[in-house]
Amino acid sequence: MWERIDYKGFEIWVLPILAYGPPTPDTPYHYNGYVCRPGADLRHAGQRTQFYELGNVFETEAKALDAAYHAGRDLVDKLTDNR
Repeated sequence: MWERIDYKGFEIWVLPILAYGPPTPDTPYHYNGYVCRPGADLRHAGQRTQFYELGNVFETEAKALDAAYHAGRDLVDKLTDNR
């Protein structure tokens, strides 16, 4: 399921993804996510910025979520620094 946090006026949405399935107790994870302003129409690529990690694997869903939120916060920081 997608999870969301608010950060510096942006929404960060993240989704842990099984590296392969079906899930077992030791199945690693990747993540997918995007950053947008509240109320953005996410069907339009110009209103969101996507990020993901499909190369590295994370031991647990929680570690994938932590890494995804960290990447999302870094992206927001870069976006706000460019103003």
